[in-house]
Amino acid sequence: MTRRVNLDGLVVALPAWLAARVLVGVGWLIAHLLSDGSESHALSRGLLAWDGDWYQSLLVQGYDGVPLEGVRFFPGYVFLGRVADFVLPGGPAVGLVVVANTGTLVAMVLLYRLVVLESANPGLARRSVWALALFPPAFVLVWAYAEGPFLALVVGCLLFLRRERWWNAAVLAAAAALVRPTGALLVVPALCAVVKPSNEGRSWFGRLAAVVGGPIAAAGYVAWASIHFDEPFAPLTVQRELRGDPVNPVIRLWDGLGELFGPDALGDGLHILAVGALAVLLVVLLRAWPLRYGAFAAACLLVALTAENLNSLERYSLNGVPIVLGVATISGHRRLGGWIPVASGLALVALSAAAWSGNYVP
Repeated sequence: MTRRVNLDGLVVALPAWLAARVLVGVGWLIAHLLSDGSESHALSRGLLAWDGDWYQSLLVQGYDGVPLEGVRFFPGYVFLGRVADFVLPGGPAVGLVVVANTGTLVAMVLLYRLVVLESANPGLARRSVWALALFPPAFVLVWAYAEGPFLALVVGCLLFLRRERWWNAAVLAAAAALVRPTGALLVVPALCAVVKPSNEGRSWFGRLAAVVGGPIAAAGYVAWASIHFDEPFAPLTVQRELRGDPVNPVIRLWDGLGELFGPDALGDGLHILAVGALAVLLVVLLRAWPLRYGAFAAACLLVALTAENLNSLERYSLNGVPIVLGVATISGHRRLGGWIPVASGLALVALSAAAWSGNYVP
């Protein structure tokens, strides 16, 4: 049965995976057509745009060979890229892109399996895979970004939590936290899962491991970097320099509403509109799905909103991947089902073009 579900997942995921890459290619073409012969730096870097340059530098030179700012990138994706670079021809860039895109495909297959297990509804699982593929900030799943393997580890962890395989969930949570710091937030769905397990006979050691696996792994990297660079909490303090001091998310939202009607309406003001759409999806998710999914997505969004600088907020919301289950649920509505994939796909093209043009920070 499991093998059949995995095969069905691959059959569903592969067209969605390919379609997303075609749409991102359209975004690249639009960015070129709008460049008037003067390419932005991001456009000239192709799939290594923005953070991709950092990851390539870290793979080639290590943390000691780049400015201290590079310590904010957790080492898991760099390690996977180095392994791929060793195995595959083409150099570090190819290794990073292959890992990112392979991780995305795995995440889609696992998401299909998770939704089928949770709902016994293959149609909903199919919509969930397409919702992930076409989610507007998901163009970074095509680039040399860590999100692809991160989402594969997160969905795998959620799948193991659903099946109450605590030690497996702990390992994947730890691995996710070494790819992106958001992996530490897997403590939230883990707590929801272990409070009332269906099988009380399982070891409480395993349940504890599932809860603390992510935070311990993230703390381990922060501790290493702090000692290595003689800079306490270096990965976190560097982030603060880039994104500002932590702020109250409620106050930040209130300020953002004012930005909608000011000179920054096309900057942080647009991020506030995205928060409104994400809030609607969260409500749907919390009403239609078990608490652990909505709680994890909400935690990811809340952490993103504590930053004074809201750049990349949409990508950070993608880290809370259950948010796409809210999209899939709404897409099942007779009147909305046909419009949501179209609107999402168009937004995917627009955001990728804007990011390559240097007008949007992914």
